[in-house]
Amino acid sequence: MKTRMIEPHQLFFIIVQTQIGIGILSLPFVVHEIAGKDGWLSILLAGLFVQIGTLVMVALAARFPDKTLYDYMPIVIGKWLSRLMIVLFTLFFFFTSIQVLSNFLIFTSIWVFPRTPPLVFAVITAGITVYLIRENIQVIARFYVLASFLLVGILMVFVFMVQYLNWYNILPVGSEGAKAILKGSGQALFSLSGFEFLLWLFPLTKAPVKTKWKIAAGASLFSTIIYTALALFSYAFFSDEELKIVPEPVIYMVKAVELTIIERIDLVFLSLWAVFAITSFMSYLYMAASGAAILVKASNHRSSVYTLAVLSIPAALLIKSPLDLDAYGGKINLASPVFLFAIPFVIWVVALLRKKKEETS
Repeated sequence: MKTRMIEPHQLFFIIVQTQIGIGILSLPFVVHEIAGKDGWLSILLAGLFVQIGTLVMVALAARFPDKTLYDYMPIVIGKWLSRLMIVLFTLFFFFTSIQVLSNFLIFTSIWVFPRTPPLVFAVITAGITVYLIRENIQVIARFYVLASFLLVGILMVFVFMVQYLNWYNILPVGSEGAKAILKGSGQALFSLSGFEFLLWLFPLTKAPVKTKWKIAAGASLFSTIIYTALALFSYAFFSDEELKIVPEPVIYMVKAVELTIIERIDLVFLSLWAVFAITSFMSYLYMAASGAAILVKASNHRSSVYTLAVLSIPAALLIKSPLDLDAYGGKINLASPVFLFAIPFVIWVVALLRKKKEETS
């Protein structure tokens, strides 16, 4: 068990790497479709919901500090119902990984390699993913920490973009109305998903309960700030009318930046984004493989990783256009609140009512 324990800072970067992924390019546009120029408020509101969800997860996990969600669900809700929940979580994580992979393939094809068959990048991405996530969580965490240094490149966007912004574009604040802002927060929730991994990483993190909560909450807060800043910059760069026809506003913003030593800074930005898209795919496929391993009673998750990685390639290739991706992603977005909030909350309430708690010395 000790060889698979992770440090608190590694927990932070696992959550951040999972949350900051596909949404970097499209979240400002997706939220703007609903909440208009107040979409950044929707992202902040979604971040608040994530903090509440994190608190509930910590309260639940703290009752079973040495067990993952899959381990203590049979204790709380019974063997058969817990097995059904494992099936559902496994499917949810697998379908989410397909969405992330297909999103990566579509954006790569449109913006960087329009003449390269998506199958090539699907196989390469799946191969890299299998190589890393077949190992234990400690190896994965080390890679995520290393990859997180690339966040500096993402943050540099803010520095270069300041001179191009017109902050009057976001005024008056709140003009879209509370209903639109609240509805927009539902769209933003999927981009901030990833904090639910705390239910599996809680017993594997070497830290007191309060520290784990601070780390998980801090990671989600960091991701919320990044997404909110990207949305604010997008809304200050484009007019309200322009945003309605710009599905990837962040890339268009980056293309406007002119540097003497770099001609196509947008390609550099997309190269950095690709790392975060792939790590997000890794996280979801790892969680799906972990659940599948339990269902088939395997000694480890390796065989499940190979199987699901192979299945994810044709599944992602079936989603061939942005319209197909929107339709598929809409279904995942509808299911997300159930798995991120409803199920953990219900299990926590049942554990309280039935007074189920792990006996510790």
